[in-house]
Formats: sequence, C-alpha cells, structure tokens
Amino acid sequence: MIIGISASVLRLKKEIFKKKYYLNVAYVDKLLKCEEKNLGVFIIPFCEKEAIKSLLVNTNGVILSGGFDIHPKFYKQSSKPLLEEVCKKRDEFEFRLIEEAMKQELPIFGICRGMQALNVFFGGTLHQDLSYAKISVLKHRQKQKPSLATHRVDILENSFLSNFLPSKIKVNSFHHQGIDTLAKDFKISAKSGLVIEAIEYQKSKNLVFGVQWHPEAMKDKHSRAIFQAFVNECKKGKK
Repeated sequence: MIIGISASVLRLKKEIFKKKYYLNVAYVDKLLKCEEKNLGVFIIPFCEKEAIKSLLVNTNGVILSGGFDIHPKFYKQSSKPLLEEVCKKRDEFEFRLIEEAMKQELPIFGICRGMQALNVFFGGTLHQDLSYAKISVLKHRQKQKPSLATHRVDILENSFLSNFLPSKIKVNSFHHQGIDTLAKDFKISAKSGLVIEAIEYQKSKNLVFGVQWHPEAMKDKHSRAIFQAFVNECKKGKK
C-alpha cells in the first residue's frame, strides 16, 4: 500500500538554491507507525494533471499537508491586510491533486491548510484571519512546541471522527485562518467554540476529510488513531 503526501516549497533567500521542496518528517513518521507492514510513503511534488494521474494510479490515499495561506482569489475575495504568504502554484497543484484523487476514488486527508484547501476546492470560503470572523475565539496559533495540546476540540456525533475518538479531545494549533462558508455537501465533524476544526465530505464513496490541527506532530493516542483510521480506509480502496 502506498500513500502520497503533497509537498510544500521552502523559499531560502541566503542559499544558492533558493527553492526546495519541503515536508515535515512528522507526516511520514506518523504514517509508518501505523499498524500496516506493507506501507510505503512518497512526497508528491508540484506537477501537472497528467503526471498526477500517473502517480495516483499506484497510490492508495492522499494527504494534503500544511503550509502557506491559500490565495483568496480562489474563493473570490481580494487580499486583506492580515493575509500572510501565499503560493498560487501550490494552490493550483493541490486542486489538481484533489480533482484526480476524487476521480480515482482515493481517500483524502487534509491537515490544517489541507483542510482549508478541500473546503475551497469544493466551493467554500475562508476567513483570511480569524480576527475578521468577528467572533470570540481561543488563541489558535500556539507558541509552545507542536507536540503539546493547547485547546479543546468537541467531536460531533455521527461524524467519521466520532467512530474512534471521544467527544472531547485536546489538540495543538498553528493556524490564523479558518473556514468561513462551509463547502456544499460537507458537514462539520469537530469544533472549538465557533471555529470549525474538522470537516468531511458526504457525497463520495471515498473518505474525504480534514482537521484544522496538526495530529502528525502530537504523540497522544488520539492523533495516532486518526492516522490509523485513514490508513484503514486506504486499505479498503481499489488497489
């Protein structure tokens, strides 16, 4: 079984080679600790439609990793002052990746930015910064190390996550944006107050879901359970 993870790009001003593909090793490590002996993982670089199609033919599932803000043009907004660094090439690549994964009925797991990418691809919108939501929210960009949980999330009943998680868990948090309008045919799977923390698609055979926190960076049993559940869904697929 093989799972692909979308790459990001590092922009390095002080090096000769100023751009490098990048992925935090925590994504790979968390997958390889799942109960699946024959699991292979690869990083998917930015590529065009036909290359993505060829890559996914031999792939059982896709993870959309964290990273840059999504350019607001993709959800029909102009940039606001609190928008941070964007990468339109990555946005376009991941939308192609989602489109092809859906055609091949592969499970998709979006993490942080990855969840937001799913929402935008399917027609939803984002708050360019949570302060624009004009609601009282917890601090969602922690300064503590990623393995530490800093706020509570409520897992909603009858969601994918509720099959293996308790109704309340604690998570880490490294985002300043969040979902505004939820995309059509998605439902909310978890919340912290009024902030959407997890979503899932309801109109496909393949599992499509995302979480706003970073379970790959945590060491608790609930984070392991999320990755294990995703791997289990990948095992059910067409390969």
